[in-house]
Amino acid sequence: MIQSAASMKRGGAGGAGWAIMLADLALILFIVTASHAGGASAALADTEGPDPVPQAIYRPAPGAPPLADWIAQQPAGEGASLQITLGYDPADPGPALDEAARLSAEATGAGAVPRIVLVPGGAERAAVLSFDR
Repeated sequence: MIQSAASMKRGGAGGAGWAIMLADLALILFIVTASHAGGASAALADTEGPDPVPQAIYRPAPGAPPLADWIAQQPAGEGASLQITLGYDPADPGPALDEAARLSAEATGAGAVPRIVLVPGGAERAAVLSFDR
């Protein structure tokens, strides 16, 4: 449909259609931008990627091999990571920090650079070999 110049000057419905369409597009752009901006902080917080898949779990127990020997026995493969988790007493974190340093040095000597996680008030002591890359 072709409009005459006179009907466009009168500001009929056909003359304002572009403004409504532009407003709709602006609203869509705002909604898309807002939805992505809301998830940006969550995406930046997790830079490690997806949750790791455990391959083997080590818990110190009587008769268990030293951590370095256990690491050497595992078929870690490329992309494997080691996480050592230790519980500690919040009133006295020193022993747990010493144990974390000792286990970290032992794991590094065996060729695995560990991620150390300290859990306040917990009694957990474990090493988890995972595939996460």
